[in-house]
Amino acid sequence: MDLEKKVLELEESIAGLTQQLHSVENEATLNVPDEITEKIREGENPVRVVRQYRLMTQKDLSDVCGIRPNHISAIERGMSYGLKTAKRLADALDVPVDLLT
Repeated sequence: MDLEKKVLELEESIAGLTQQLHSVENEATLNVPDEITEKIREGENPVRVVRQYRLMTQKDLSDVCGIRPNHISAIERGMSYGLKTAKRLADALDVPVDLLT
């Protein structure tokens, strides 16, 4: 098999995987109503908006994701946070990470 053919096969495979990834991300966003995503687009803090939609207190969220309530409070007030924290919050809130970042 020549190199060009292998590269083309890999590119097709990557395109297919990318399409599957977008499909999964879109499905994950479906578990949040449009009004929630609209509030986030308008600038409201995504962690707070989704947490309140899920009827969770900061303590409830803390218990699920293992992040201290005072840290969650700071995040909801605008403190920046890393990808690891975003992943833990997203998993606890059952939303895709990109909704929170």
